[in-house]
Amino acid sequence: MTAQASKNRQLSSLRLRSFPESSVFAELREFFTSSPGKLVSMAIVLIAMCLFAGWFTSAGQLSRTEVLQQNLADYEPRAHAAQVLYSSLSAANESANAAFVAGGLPSDEIQGSYTLAIATAGKSLITSATSLPPEDSRAHGNLDTIAMNLPVYTGLVETARTNNRLDNSVAAAYLATASTLMQETLLPAAESFYREETENLRATHDRFAAPPWALYGVLGIALASLLLTHQYLARRTQRRVNRGLVVAAAALTVALLWVVVAGLASSTYSLRAEQRGTAAVDALSQARTLTQKARSMETMALVQRGAGSGAPSGAFAETLQQAQETLEGLGRSDAEIAGAVAGARADAARWIAAHQQIAAREATGDYLGATRLAIGTDPGSAAVAYRSLDKNLTAAIARARTLYRDNVNTARFAIAFSGPGAFVLCVVAAAGVAAGFYPRVREYR
Repeated sequence: MTAQASKNRQLSSLRLRSFPESSVFAELREFFTSSPGKLVSMAIVLIAMCLFAGWFTSAGQLSRTEVLQQNLADYEPRAHAAQVLYSSLSAANESANAAFVAGGLPSDEIQGSYTLAIATAGKSLITSATSLPPEDSRAHGNLDTIAMNLPVYTGLVETARTNNRLDNSVAAAYLATASTLMQETLLPAAESFYREETENLRATHDRFAAPPWALYGVLGIALASLLLTHQYLARRTQRRVNRGLVVAAAALTVALLWVVVAGLASSTYSLRAEQRGTAAVDALSQARTLTQKARSMETMALVQRGAGSGAPSGAFAETLQQAQETLEGLGRSDAEIAGAVAGARADAARWIAAHQQIAAREATGDYLGATRLAIGTDPGSAAVAYRSLDKNLTAAIARARTLYRDNVNTARFAIAFSGPGAFVLCVVAAAGVAAGFYPRVREYR
C-alpha cells in the first residue's frame, strides 16, 4: 500500500506539472466569484465600455468629418465643373449663331465670347475627367461623348463661318448641323453628367440628414451602466458618493452632450448647405441653361430666316417662361441672390420687349433691322439684355456656391473636435472608474 500510495502521489505531481493551468484557472475562478473579484470584474467591464465608447465616437466623428472634407475637395468642385461645362457648351452655341448672324467678320466681343466658351468647356472637361474615379463608367462615357464630338462641332462652325464669308448658301446648313449636334449630342451628355454629379453631391448630405444615433447610443449605454454601478456600490458599501465614479459620470455626460450638440449643429448646417447651396445652384443653373437655349433659338431663327426658312416663334417664349418660373422662390434667404434674381427678371422683361421688336421687324421684311436688335450693342437690344441677364445669373450661382461651401465648412468644424474631445473624456472616465473601484477593492485585503 505504501508503494502504491507513493506511486499515486508521483502521478498527481506529474499531472500538476504537466497541466499547471488547471490550478491557475481554479484560483482565478475562486477570485472572480469572491466579493473583491466581482468588483474587479465590474471595473474591467466599465473601463472597457468607456474606452470603446471613446474610440467608437472618435472614429465615427472623424469619418463624418472626412466625408464633408471630401465634399469640399472632390464632389462639389466636380459638380461645379459639370455645371460650367454644360453652360459653356450652351454659350458657345449661342455665340456661334450670333457670329454667323453678324456676317463677314464678327465683332471682337462675339468672337471672344465663342472662343472663351469653347476654352472654358475644354478646361472643365479636363478637370472633370481627371477627378473622376475610374469605376464611374457612366460619367466617363458622357465625357468621352463630349470629347469626341466637340472637335466635330467646332469644325462645322468654322466651315460655316468660312462659307458665310464667301457668301455660299451652304453656310447656314453647316451651322444648322453644328447646332443640331450640340443640341442632340453634346448638351444631353453634359446634362447627364451634371445630373449624376449633383445627385452624388446630394447623396453625401443624405448621410448627415439624421443625427448619428449610434454614437449617442454607445455613449448613453456607457453612462447608464456607470450610473447603475454607482447606485449598486452605494447600496452595497453604504457610501452615498463614490468620487471616482462621479468624475467618470461627469466626463461621460460632457462627452455625450458635446457629441449631441455637435451632431445636431452639423446636421443643421449640412441641411442648410443642401437647401441654400445645392438646390439654389441647381435651380439657377437650369434657369441659365434655359435662357441660353432661348438665345440660341432667337439667333438661329435669324440664321434660318436669312437662309430663306423660318423657325417656330412660340418656342422662344415658352423657353424663357420656363426660366422665369424656375427663378420663382429663389433668393428669399439671401439678399445678394435676391438682388441678382431681381435683376435677372428685369433683364428678361427687357429681352422680351426687344424680341417682340425683332419679330415685328422680321414681319415687315426689315431683316437687317432685326439683326441689329438681336446682336447689336444698343441699350435696347436683345444682346445687351441677354448679357446682363446671364451676368446676374452667373453672380447668383457664384453666391449660392459660396453659401454652400460656407455651410459645409461650418458643419465640418462643428464636429471636427468633438470626436477627439469625446475620446479624451472617455479616457478620463475610465481613469475615474479605476480610481473609484481601487479603494473598495483594497478594503478586502
